[in-house]
Amino acid sequence: MKPIALKLALALSLVLSNLLYQTAHADATPAGHDKLRIHTGMPRKTSDSLFSYTAEWRIDDGEIYRSTGLSFLNAAKIDSATPAAQITKKLLTSMKDGMIQLDPNWRGITLSQPQDQAELLISNKAGYSLTTVTVRDYSNQALRFDLIDKSFSADGVQVGLDLVFAADVEYLDGFSSKKALTASQGEIQIVIDDQKPVQIKTDGKTTRELEQEIAKALISSQLSETPLYPGMVTKDTRNNKPFDGSEVQFLNLAAKSIAIDISDPALGVLMKFKYKDENRSVQVAEPRFMLGVLALIVIVTIGYFWRRNAKKPA
Repeated sequence: MKPIALKLALALSLVLSNLLYQTAHADATPAGHDKLRIHTGMPRKTSDSLFSYTAEWRIDDGEIYRSTGLSFLNAAKIDSATPAAQITKKLLTSMKDGMIQLDPNWRGITLSQPQDQAELLISNKAGYSLTTVTVRDYSNQALRFDLIDKSFSADGVQVGLDLVFAADVEYLDGFSSKKALTASQGEIQIVIDDQKPVQIKTDGKTTRELEQEIAKALISSQLSETPLYPGMVTKDTRNNKPFDGSEVQFLNLAAKSIAIDISDPALGVLMKFKYKDENRSVQVAEPRFMLGVLALIVIVTIGYFWRRNAKKPA
């Protein structure tokens, strides 16, 4: 076959390949597309107790970055006249401090305290999107979470609730008493939207037993033995704990808010929010039978020019 015929066949196959295989790039994520509002409360525990949250985001079609804010709260050191908004401000400052180590071009979220309320708002910048937010509270404060104007299911945000022992971050070998393996005494209250509160007594139960009760009481939830997403992002195990084997998950929560209030000093809670990750390039291909059509077209083209060339006199 003459070189021109081979080149023509190759060109045809390339054109067809480009038609069959395309890369679909998602549009740039607009600012404020992904949000989480955290309504904070006053800590009740009269010892230094951890409150932290980690936000993770992606540059559109690019790398994932994260930042953690970490605070210690002690009800015994807080004046009773202190407004709850002051606690929120401290939590906001801790996250902003955690972002200082990132290059400004990598800071894909904004953090704000609307109108100096006891509310902390996490929102994506244009060209970035939230992937996960994890809130860890060991201070026994009442917390409520919402997306402002959407339900979790409508926005495709999955929710996880993992009860943990406060001793996991408070216990120091050789300096504290033996780590407790069960709750002490208190209550867990969960409210979804304006529904009737679900109340669970904690007395002497394990975290798994408590999670089982919660999952049974809330028909929109399920008990899972696999985490909604991996929780360990650093080697700082005083803050990022290994998964303990179970958590309550809301994979399709048709509600605009979820609130949790724990009064047992032996317990803490990890609230997890997993967002859609739609801003990555997606390879789009036609069904496999189209590959056969492409191959047949190329073979026929090559055969045609080969026979045409063979019929010509030498």
